[in-house]
Amino acid sequence: MKKKRFIALANVTIGFFAMFLLLLIERVGILYEGTDEQVTLLPTDNVVHMKELSSKKSCLLISDSGNDTSILITPQYEQIFADMRVSYDIIDLAKNSIEDNRKKDRLSDYKTVVIATNDYTVFGEDILTLTDWVKSGGRLLIGITPTRSEVFDIITSKLGIVEIGDNFVPVRDFVSDENYMLGAQKTYYVDDAYESALTVQLGSDTKVYAHTTDNVPLVWSQEYGKGKFVVCNFSYVSKAYRGIYSSAYTLLEDIFVYPVINASTFYLDDFPSPTPSGDGEYIRRDYGMGIAQFYSAVWWPKVLSLGEKHNIPYTGLIIETYEDDTGEILPSNESTADYYYYGNMLLNKGGEIGYHGYNHQPLCGPDYVYEDDIGYKVWESYDAMYNSLDELTKFSTGIFTNTELSVYVPPSDVLSPEGRALIGEEFPNIKAIASIYFEGPDAYSQEYEVSEDGIVETPRIVSSCIIDDYMKLASFSELNLHFVASHFMHPDDLLDEDRGAALGWEQLSRNLDEYMTWIDTSAPDIRHLTGSCMAGAVQRYVNVIPDTEISDLQLTITSDGLIDDAYYFIRVSEGKLVKVEGGKLIKLNETLYLLDANNETVTITRK
Repeated sequence: MKKKRFIALANVTIGFFAMFLLLLIERVGILYEGTDEQVTLLPTDNVVHMKELSSKKSCLLISDSGNDTSILITPQYEQIFADMRVSYDIIDLAKNSIEDNRKKDRLSDYKTVVIATNDYTVFGEDILTLTDWVKSGGRLLIGITPTRSEVFDIITSKLGIVEIGDNFVPVRDFVSDENYMLGAQKTYYVDDAYESALTVQLGSDTKVYAHTTDNVPLVWSQEYGKGKFVVCNFSYVSKAYRGIYSSAYTLLEDIFVYPVINASTFYLDDFPSPTPSGDGEYIRRDYGMGIAQFYSAVWWPKVLSLGEKHNIPYTGLIIETYEDDTGEILPSNESTADYYYYGNMLLNKGGEIGYHGYNHQPLCGPDYVYEDDIGYKVWESYDAMYNSLDELTKFSTGIFTNTELSVYVPPSDVLSPEGRALIGEEFPNIKAIASIYFEGPDAYSQEYEVSEDGIVETPRIVSSCIIDDYMKLASFSELNLHFVASHFMHPDDLLDEDRGAALGWEQLSRNLDEYMTWIDTSAPDIRHLTGSCMAGAVQRYVNVIPDTEISDLQLTITSDGLIDDAYYFIRVSEGKLVKVEGGKLIKLNETLYLLDANNETVTITRK
């Protein structure tokens, strides 16, 4: 009898142990399948800073250094052309006329022309030289909203305009045709809207690709003779809107091919890090618990569930301590339990760990002067900055012994020139820096590129879980320019009203879920990558230049600089693409395709 009771008790014990083991396995993520997508980082001698384009220029960019708007928009087009691999010449109408330029470099040598000024009086009679060139087969983009003048009014009918008002109207939002830009299922609202679009009525034979909710046309095309005009009736000139201008440029030719990165990455800044003790006002309000319990019982499980739902491998950026020591002698953090717990769970879920800082003080030496006083200190010396990264490296690799850490995120996206040089010269283990895409006080603002020292620059676009209208439009823009989505957040966002703490985690997590769902819906074929894989994707992107040959029945793309594979957007304004050899072709909408080219030469049948 005792033996039977013992066996029964043993079975119960084994059952409870098995349940505990299953819960433990689930908790640490061993059962997680995650993403199979891996893009390895390449040795720096395998890639170039930015591959040199052909000496034969296909585009003429017309600017005017005497015009304030042109001064702002011209650099945007120059970066767009560099990223899209458009070889171009530039003429400054404040110094040369079109006629003078034509004698040296004939307009007939160019396939496209972009006007990057809003004041057409500077053209004079040369405006007719341009329209005659279009009539004979040229393709011209009105690159920003023109102001009305006698010169501009001469050409309005050629642009498809049948009636034009004297005043500008506000552009408060942007709506894309469903077969034009990715993410067209939403309306995107413009921050700080102002009177920036012409009031026009268009002819019946124009094609409108984008408009406002009150039907002000923002992007349209008009056939003219053997050529074509594309018009941007849009005047916002910051980096956040580049995808609108680049997409308009793709409409000029019947088929246009350009490389993209194809990557979506989510960063968790300050994670893992020392878990704050005590209470957060809004955490206590909504959950009745302290910060540490909230992180482990509410925030982290929800972040994990969103990652699983949307197949996202997070990249966590480690902070060793929140003490603000900036001297040369820096103590190690001996309290590592949270790092093992959160960090290993993150790794088991398919994510990776990168560097953020020994503490949250940016790498700024003693001579650095902050533009914006946000409470940061400077480091005592160059050696102090070096010691901070060296200590962080030893601390991180000591905990995560089988993991290669290669991504660095500057605290608050601040990184001085001296700190940037230190990373490139002293820390070869750091292969990529992920800071911020947009300019700001003290910000280490980046482009998607490989720097001269071989470090890959991978800027982030969207931050926190508020995700306001500006961020939504910027995300939409970058999805259409680089085919990129990049977001970062902090676990302590719930402690900061500026980052949405008063909204509460329930609302903030709902915002995050909606943003992730928007990516899934707008770009179901985008690759979900870690920070280092994003860097590998950028390496391949900057190394490749497409050479295209187009006939009535075939499109041939030869990839100069192909390493293993390259991704391209193909805009098809006329016809369809039906069959591919040498790659994989995905139809994104009725006019836009994604090509995965895994052979140097790809042949596509068209009809």
